[in-house]
Amino acid sequence: MSKAWRKAEYEELWLQFRPRGSKDVLEAVEAAVRVANQEAADAGWSDDAFTEGVSDSDAGPVALMSRTGAEQGVRAWLDAFARQLQSLGLAGKVTAAPQVIFPRWLNNDDLAQQLTVFAAYRTDDLTLLEEQERRMSWAVPAELTARVTHMGSDWGRFEGADVYLQRSIHQTLTRNPDVGQALASGAARFGQAGVTYLRTEPRRKVSMSLSTQGRVCYSIMDDTMLWQDRLARLAEPLLAFPVDTDLAFVQHSKADTTTWDDLSNGRPALPYVRESQIRYNRHLSAQYIPDAHGVQLLTDAHLAHANDLSEWIIEPLGGGRHLVQAKDMEPWYAQIDPDPQTLAQARADFGGMLLTPEIIANNPPPWK
Repeated sequence: MSKAWRKAEYEELWLQFRPRGSKDVLEAVEAAVRVANQEAADAGWSDDAFTEGVSDSDAGPVALMSRTGAEQGVRAWLDAFARQLQSLGLAGKVTAAPQVIFPRWLNNDDLAQQLTVFAAYRTDDLTLLEEQERRMSWAVPAELTARVTHMGSDWGRFEGADVYLQRSIHQTLTRNPDVGQALASGAARFGQAGVTYLRTEPRRKVSMSLSTQGRVCYSIMDDTMLWQDRLARLAEPLLAFPVDTDLAFVQHSKADTTTWDDLSNGRPALPYVRESQIRYNRHLSAQYIPDAHGVQLLTDAHLAHANDLSEWIIEPLGGGRHLVQAKDMEPWYAQIDPDPQTLAQARADFGGMLLTPEIIANNPPPWK
């Protein structure tokens, strides 16, 4: 632990509880973190030791001590943490947790934006949740979650890839490329999970990221593939569960996109609303869209708001869902920015389907 803390320049410390016996100890670790935080505060160590962000891993739960100061305070926190685990009848080791980051080249801000699917899946009734739970929960039925995560795992993996598995804010490398169950439990417990299949030479990245309220991002980066082939591959997750999809579309987004929050930096820029207005109005996703795109999966309610889709290819998918595509994909996806004239015409075609501040004002969330 001292070595890991020193490596982190004494600014933070990732902890891991490796239990002896059953690995189902996440709730116990969460309770132990709360107790240790309180005991540290009561003893006057709140500025020197505070832990948050409990997550999970194959070896046992992990947590981030995000506030570290005097060593005596850190030791006092660890002592309280261990005593609480013992009081719950648990045995095992408390160690520094492995924290894996992507290769440096993937963290380069100069990487080109990549074709990305943004999908929103059917959720449970969000009005039944408390405000904090509603904002932080994955909220998708368990059966659908399992289908989504296993599909994403099968779709994304490829020979020779390193497998980066993320649950909550913690990421590890795993030797098992079949991470569907881990993703499902991570999303259900923490509201966010993801997997990235990565090869450095030649560069290839395929990722799936799940976040709150059933929103998922799928992305492919591979300079050896034509954009047409990447678009065809992205059509697979876009069309995998049409009846259970409220909205899905393809656009360019930054290479490390993980959530719909990244629409704030997408290409093209949103025409009428900010990303936060989309995030906090999930109830409108099955009726309105952030922007027009060359490919999108829409509902009957979406189409009812359109101006004129006579120049679009519309394929019914059942369950009131439709695949709506442009007749020519090149102006949309051959370059990062769509052809301006093509985009302007599409926005006119979709018309009242595009989300605006006025629509949001006239359709407040049902939970308010």
